[in-house]
Amino acid sequence: MLDMDALTSRQRDTLSRIACGLDTGNHPAPLKVLAEKGLIVGHRQQLPGVPPVEVVRWEVPLDVHIQWAAWCAAQPDEENE
Repeated sequence: MLDMDALTSRQRDTLSRIACGLDTGNHPAPLKVLAEKGLIVGHRQQLPGVPPVEVVRWEVPLDVHIQWAAWCAAQPDEENE
């Protein structure tokens, strides 16, 4: 079960960025914690070039993504605060 309150604000922001498809430019520390908790999964991808470059692409597993989306929907609307 995803407990967003157990994450730091930086970890929540990183998880949200990855869940929205923005898996680059994140600090390694929250990536490590989120991966250890099983909230994100890294996949190595080799980019063409001379020499070829290997990068890690991050994604949120489907079950975590569903729980994250439900958490987002339950948050108060910033416009109504």
